[in-house]
Amino acid sequence: MPRRVRGAESPVPATSHGGARLAAVALPLLAGLAGLGCGWAQAAPPDAIRVGGPSGPADAKVAIVGSRRDLRGRRFTVVDRRGRTVLRGRLRRTPGSPAPWRRAFAADLTRLRTPGSYRVRVGALTSRAWIVARRPSSAPIATILRYLAANADGDEPSPVHGPAHLADAVVASGPYAGQRFDLTGGWMDAGDMIKFTQTTAYAAAALQAAARLDRADAPALRASADVGIRWLLKAHPRGDLFVAQVGDERDHDRGFRDPATDDGSGLPGIAVRAAYPNMGGDLGGGTALALALAAERASGAARDQLLRHAREWYAAGRASGVVAPKLPSPAGDFYVGDTQEDALAAGAAALHRVTGERAFLDDALTFLERSAADGRLGWNALAGFAAADLCGLLGAPAVADPTARDSACAATAAQGRAAVTRASAGAFGTPGALTWGQTGENGGAGVLATVAGRAGSVARGLAVGSGARDWLLGRNPWGASFVAGYGPRAPRAIHHWASARPGQPVGAVVGGPAPARTIAEQRLGRPRPSPFDTAGATYEDRIEDYVTSEPAIDYAAGSVLLLAALQAG
Repeated sequence: MPRRVRGAESPVPATSHGGARLAAVALPLLAGLAGLGCGWAQAAPPDAIRVGGPSGPADAKVAIVGSRRDLRGRRFTVVDRRGRTVLRGRLRRTPGSPAPWRRAFAADLTRLRTPGSYRVRVGALTSRAWIVARRPSSAPIATILRYLAANADGDEPSPVHGPAHLADAVVASGPYAGQRFDLTGGWMDAGDMIKFTQTTAYAAAALQAAARLDRADAPALRASADVGIRWLLKAHPRGDLFVAQVGDERDHDRGFRDPATDDGSGLPGIAVRAAYPNMGGDLGGGTALALALAAERASGAARDQLLRHAREWYAAGRASGVVAPKLPSPAGDFYVGDTQEDALAAGAAALHRVTGERAFLDDALTFLERSAADGRLGWNALAGFAAADLCGLLGAPAVADPTARDSACAATAAQGRAAVTRASAGAFGTPGALTWGQTGENGGAGVLATVAGRAGSVARGLAVGSGARDWLLGRNPWGASFVAGYGPRAPRAIHHWASARPGQPVGAVVGGPAPARTIAEQRLGRPRPSPFDTAGATYEDRIEDYVTSEPAIDYAAGSVLLLAALQAG
């Protein structure tokens, strides 16, 4: 996973999750990539209809028609499963860039409220089915949770591997260097097998918020979140020891393999892995958020333990006064944040909710004021989470203090407006920045648009949130789902250790489209250009391409939170 820079449309170059081992043997790129912003010269894409779903009866439903011709005002029809016409209308031109087509048009199907299967017809073109269902998010949520189960480590049950990394881990540096602590369990982060506190905390927090919003799927969501929570408790084994990472770059030297074989390998850094201590406001605040959310639903001794750990992570992060620094070699250059205020705001807000202490609320409001309203939500952008939770938009009541509530709701509206503004840049309406890790960006921004729209503070918020789901599941230029095992043209060549069988692991949310230059800079061998690619957004389902085809737990959890937020209504 690359470092992400707040406000940038492309990341600062950094080592990927699992791609370092491939870069050394990559084939030279096509010489033409140096020109045209590293895009590929190609013929115009064929005319096509792109549809989304599954959608709820009340959701916005807008099909996009890409064409070389001007189809504005052209008639479209919608037919049901039996071929009966159930809706007629006229195409309108979409706002924003029509890329990769010369022109793009919208067919508004929002009046379709009866559950069923529908296809859009424009002239000789017919779309795939758009499904309308009463609980449209439950099936994709269940699918994505299968990926998180596959990536479970240690003795946590996984459907695709046996117990693994049971010697985790020996502390790499500091006063406890050389000592072993039980750091088994948790989630392997992505296509590799390293574990990170940053992304584990975000994933656990997002899943717990999703469970609040989507009560029908709450038991499965909480059970998945608890895999991360159990590990986060282990990541603070002594009062002055906070572990940020287990495993390091040596993992990438081994290539794809069964995790259960590592313990018997005898290899340094693999058979017994290193644990890397670290601290910063981002690390402490984000972990406090996840643990405080867990404490809120616990009782007795379990609640006391969760709350104590949440307080200690938060206090250490706040006292550090810095973003967690880059770790020394061979830890690798992973998840280097650029803000601490966002995470501290979120951690303080969650601690206030579970303790009622005014000092935490004051901290949350102070840190929110220092945070950017950039319409992003993810491991390195948690201000929107803090604001939405205090405003009462993440499945729990709003904070009692009216001034604090108004401030938080105003901050949520600002985040939602930023997400909606970003979505208006293109015809397909993703609110996520087109960068490495786009599906994570899309999910988080879609959540912010959705909750702000449901609050009534952003007029197009709900429509943009629905569009973010549709982008994830197939209403995009490629007509492809970015979730393995779900939707049209779902990923098959996934950059992941379980990919010996095509399409595995099921439920993996891959990175999705990224700028062609970002992909080219990684030197990933000969690309497979598509007529739907542009310099700004290129996607390929290719195992060597860890930019577009590697999954990660933060992509998965952010997408689940989006799906749950839409279903909450």
